[in-house]
Amino acid sequence: MLRNLNMIALLALSLTALGCRGTNWFAPPGPLQQQQASAVVHDPYPQNDIGPYEAGARPPGYENPLPEPVRSRIVQDSMPWIGR
Repeated sequence: MLRNLNMIALLALSLTALGCRGTNWFAPPGPLQQQQASAVVHDPYPQNDIGPYEAGARPPGYENPLPEPVRSRIVQDSMPWIGR
C-alpha cells in the first residue's frame, strides 16, 4: 500500500516537474512573412546542386532555392548563442 502511494506521488511529482506547454498543443502558424521564412529555411523540395534538376517540382515563387553556402550557415546565423 505504501509502495503504491509512493509510486503515485513520484509519478505526480515527475509530471508536475515537466511543466506544461499551455492550452494549445499546436502553435498557430504565425504571420505570412514568418511562414514564408520558415518555408525557405525548411525547403522540402529537391535541391538543384544535390540531385537532378526538376523544373516542375518547385511551386511558383520558390524556383530558386538557397545556394549551398547559405544553407550551411542558416543555423549559425539565426542562433548565434549556440557558438558553433
